[in-house]
Amino acid sequence: MALPALKPNQLRPPAEPAKALARPRLLQQLASSLAAGCFTLLQAPLGYGKSTLLGQFARTLPGRSAWLRLTPAENQPLGLLVHLHAALGLPAAQRATADAEGLWSEIQHCLESASEPLTLLLDDLQLLNSPPAYQYLEQLLHFPPPALRLLAASEGPPRLPLAHLRRDGRLTLIDIHELALDSEETRQLAAARDVRLSADAIYQLRAGSEGWISGVLFWLDAYHQAASLGQPPADLRPVTVQAYAHARQFLEEERLRRLKPELLGFLERTAVVQVFDAALAAELSGRADASEAIRQLRRLDLFIEERAGERSEYRYHPALRNSLYQRLAQRDPQRLRQLHRQAANWLLEQRRFTEAIYQFGRARDFDAVLATVDRHTFDLLREGQVNALIDFLGEVAGHAGSDSFTLAITEASTIIVTNDVAQTCQCIRRLQGLLRRQGIPRHPQRVQQTIAFLRSRLAYLGGNLAHGLEVAGRALQRFPQHNAASSVLHFDRASCLFALGRLDEARDEAELALGELQGFGLSGYTNLIQLLLGQIELAQGCGEAAWQRFLALDELPASSSASFYELFHHLGKGLALLQANQLEQARQCLNQAEVLALDFPHCAALAWVFHHQAGLYWAQGQTHQAKARWDEVRRMARQYRLFTLYRQAGAWRARLAVREDDQDFLLDWLEEWHWCFRHYGEHLLPEEWLAYAWVQRHLGQHGKAWQIHANLKEQAQIQANRRLQLDALLLEAGLFQDRGARTEALGSLEQALQLASRYGFGQLLQYEGDDQLESLRELLLPQTRAQLGLAEPAPPRERLNALFRRLLAGTETAASALIVPLSRRELDVLQRMARGQTNQQIADALFISLSTVKTHINHLFRKLDVTDRDSALRSARELELLG
Repeated sequence: MALPALKPNQLRPPAEPAKALARPRLLQQLASSLAAGCFTLLQAPLGYGKSTLLGQFARTLPGRSAWLRLTPAENQPLGLLVHLHAALGLPAAQRATADAEGLWSEIQHCLESASEPLTLLLDDLQLLNSPPAYQYLEQLLHFPPPALRLLAASEGPPRLPLAHLRRDGRLTLIDIHELALDSEETRQLAAARDVRLSADAIYQLRAGSEGWISGVLFWLDAYHQAASLGQPPADLRPVTVQAYAHARQFLEEERLRRLKPELLGFLERTAVVQVFDAALAAELSGRADASEAIRQLRRLDLFIEERAGERSEYRYHPALRNSLYQRLAQRDPQRLRQLHRQAANWLLEQRRFTEAIYQFGRARDFDAVLATVDRHTFDLLREGQVNALIDFLGEVAGHAGSDSFTLAITEASTIIVTNDVAQTCQCIRRLQGLLRRQGIPRHPQRVQQTIAFLRSRLAYLGGNLAHGLEVAGRALQRFPQHNAASSVLHFDRASCLFALGRLDEARDEAELALGELQGFGLSGYTNLIQLLLGQIELAQGCGEAAWQRFLALDELPASSSASFYELFHHLGKGLALLQANQLEQARQCLNQAEVLALDFPHCAALAWVFHHQAGLYWAQGQTHQAKARWDEVRRMARQYRLFTLYRQAGAWRARLAVREDDQDFLLDWLEEWHWCFRHYGEHLLPEEWLAYAWVQRHLGQHGKAWQIHANLKEQAQIQANRRLQLDALLLEAGLFQDRGARTEALGSLEQALQLASRYGFGQLLQYEGDDQLESLRELLLPQTRAQLGLAEPAPPRERLNALFRRLLAGTETAASALIVPLSRRELDVLQRMARGQTNQQIADALFISLSTVKTHINHLFRKLDVTDRDSALRSARELELLG
């Protein structure tokens, strides 16, 4: 039997692309996974840079490594073993036999006898689908040689069984969400290709591509083509159209032309809707086996995303959906319109009203659109599909029958969540014009209440909070009728009160609005009120209550696919995790919120998400990124006239400027602060007063700083605002230090420490409190506490470790970097985990039982405040526990 031909080009990484994007975060994630002894799988559709990333990582590896790009030919066991044998650098003479078992024996001997780590990188793992071939890799995963480290890239889930790895904590999956470009990476990729785009253009590109690297590259190529004709294009829409054409050709060549006609037809017909389940797919495709077709598409990883819920729903990537839609539109436009109408009727029967009217609009059936809106206004508000609502309002504008109170009030309902100031002003003018032209509508109070809540929302967004309270209060007195509009007025009052720091009143108004809207059956918009209530709970130190509230927001209505309201539970969870000092988890939640905000270009949510991300950057010690993000928030807020947010971001940016002695920013900010004080008097934000106090201390104006401190401390006590109380205590400690009053400063820090421990405030060391690190360490010493005569014991060390893991970092030994130190045996186990040893290998090396190893690892996880090996090793490196 002849040996399969050896193809050398399969044994080397792909060439580095010109102007390749560096992705240090992902490269570090790969390194951490290898160090933890995990099998690392990059799993995403075509064009997400998996092979490029794997090649970049291969070139950084210091020790031995082997590369194998798989092809369908390796489904023959001998073909796989020949290439694997060659990749490992084994003598060619050993491959002179056609004996598969002999080759496998040589490969195993090589791997088992390796004295130093050997990394095997497998590309295109999805092509290996023959059990006789992949059984060899399965053996390596079940019984890994001590020195072997495995990474692979795959389009779709590989056929290899991986459940046992997930169970044992030995699987690291880097999927489409991790591989997708974020906004900063999109900017870097554009800059590498000499394209300078505005921040807003970057966000649009990021949203339109959903981080698909190939899609971004096609867009940049289209931009270059347009720019080559003269000046850089001001209108980017033609560039986007051309980019979609490039992507369509790419997908056609690489995937669509290879599909069976019946599967391609299924794709085309289901692409007329934005989201579908098996039942809708069966309705549109006429296939009774729609579930089987979906399963095949998911196996191919053909840009299809599953959304879990009461029923599984699916959506295509915009580039694929556009390609399929254009294929059908060019070949059979009449059939396309029939499919839209068919989808609309089915969705209407399922009471999925927003999607139904969107489909009626695409079918150009505007009478059906208007009839559905007139009948189901509340349902449209409940579903929260803001994009679809605004798109159809734009499509029916100027159509006969569209100049109605119903449509105007529906438009107002979208503004409640989009916070679009320009649209709000336009909507007020439209309602007032309709009142003048048409006289008294069916529900005059409802219209007046709608105008009032739009005006009060404008006041809140514009920073005129006292006026917002006045407008909403006067409208509630003048129009006492209870309906959704009056509930929104209560919510607007709650928003203004919360911004002013009047937490108790804000909570009462928000709970009233929430109860009323829930009574009316509104379950989507109420997530926004739940977010506000959760923020109040966080400020008052009720972190667990806020966390449970935000978790409950995951339970979305069955018809809420692509709902704008999903953003609020990600944002809320991110804020709760940030407060608890669980920064990596907070980053993940805030990133999810950012992705959702990018998906809804009609809303102003992105700027608010950026504001909280900036706080996270500062908490992580990344002050440069925090400063850049707050500067971007202020630019966006000024552009969209969101002046409450502009002032909040400015206050935080000023606090950071104090830390960095940024005099230029402080002078500009002080000018803005005095302008606000002249216009709003005492009705400034607590964030502004606190920042002003820190600035006054920085300028040596201690008297002013003490006066503001006293007012903030009193307000914090009255409102049970324990987060503000913590900030005031840290300011107080700094002011005492300036006096040289060491005992008083330590006393203030002791109060801050006890408060932070009692209520779970990780902010103790995240911002200015970091300056007090040495004093806080000193406070934990028994002799210091005895000297100060502190009657209350120090908080439990487990509690301190959970909140402030680096509190003791930098003391005498590495082990003391933890508040709860590791034992010698736990350090031994940790070191062996870092070398990639399995639990059984650690047990054998230390002559202890497997259950004892697991006990040590559980203790490690508790002391490091982590839940898996990857996080434990990352934390250990941060704390310099590995030497």
